Amino acid sequence: MGRPLDLFLWSEGVTLLQHLSTEEEMQEQAEGLPINLASFYDLNITAIRTVLPPSKENIDCWIVFAQEGIFRLYLQEKAEHILILLKVWEHLQERGFSRLAVLQRAYSGDIAVSLGDKLAYLTEELKGRPGELVVQSDAVEIGRCLGELHVLSQDLLPSIQGAFEQCRLVEPSLTVQREDLELFRTMARHRLYPTSFDLLFVKIYDETARLADESLDLLTEFPLDQLEHEPSWTSLLLGSCQGRVFKVNDEGTARLPYIEKVIWGLCVRDLVTLLDSVGEYTHWSVAAAVQVLDAYRSVRDLHQEEMGLMYGLGIFPKKIWEVSYDYYKGRRRQGEPQAAEMLRQEWEKAAGRREYWRLLLGDELGYENRH
Repeated sequence: MGRPLDLFLWSEGVTLLQHLSTEEEMQEQAEGLPINLASFYDLNITAIRTVLPPSKENIDCWIVFAQEGIFRLYLQEKAEHILILLKVWEHLQERGFSRLAVLQRAYSGDIAVSLGDKLAYLTEELKGRPGELVVQSDAVEIGRCLGELHVLSQDLLPSIQGAFEQCRLVEPSLTVQREDLELFRTMARHRLYPTSFDLLFVKIYDETARLADESLDLLTEFPLDQLEHEPSWTSLLLGSCQGRVFKVNDEGTARLPYIEKVIWGLCVRDLVTLLDSVGEYTHWSVAAAVQVLDAYRSVRDLHQEEMGLMYGLGIFPKKIWEVSYDYYKGRRRQGEPQAAEMLRQEWEKAAGRREYWRLLLGDELGYENRH
């Protein structure tokens, strides 16, 4: 490490190349890096770069360039959920889940380094571009990746599973959202000077409520309290299934650079999220969705009841609820015209979404003529 080193220091849109002659100079230029990596990892470091964290968590992140390869260093407060996340990451690695960035072991053999009240861990830096669900090959790969994640996480130790952030049962959660919709209508009707958002919400309320009721009626057929504890139905959930969560390399393989958080629940939660996003990005192409669904099923078989549960979840007007909740009970992240426009856009999507799920699953399951 006493030889000349090249250090790339990156800022917003600017790259600065520094020729450094000593390890001390490199350390000075890398101010803010709280760990001497060479003391813990068998790496010959040549450059570092501060980058934005992969999530909203309180986490610091650097790209580490070394003769051995390119890596990503994470540093965050030592908390129970981080320790659990790393245990899950290690388990998936040992089970052969090759789509997840590999955790690098320190000299000690540990997957993380303790620095007082913080933990540092190092992973490989994945090559490739962010995935795009509008690209059919990407969407299919992501469907397959999701199936592999669900299968390989199902045998996690019960002690680890029990510590996960448990998703609430689907039915009560959506029931509350249905009650919210009724509350929002009341608020809109009783405003002394109704806004454009109020007027539009009242106009679309009846059909929105009908979709919500149809969804809830279907979901009452499933013993959700039992299914949430059924090993073959549950697994680690990814939560966000947007294309950008994945990296796709030159060979077309989709991989995960990071696990943001650990959630344990029904596999179909992830699958509905993915298929709904595929529909939205492809203008509700059922053909595209079928390929993604088939890719998932090539790895993990779906029970017939899971298909019904997916349909019930898929038709619920969740996006309309999200926009309305932000307007009536949230932080009002947008002004009045923008909020009303977003509601209008979600309402336009609602008909396409309903038809999409009907053609994808409803007809096959015999639900198309029930309402």
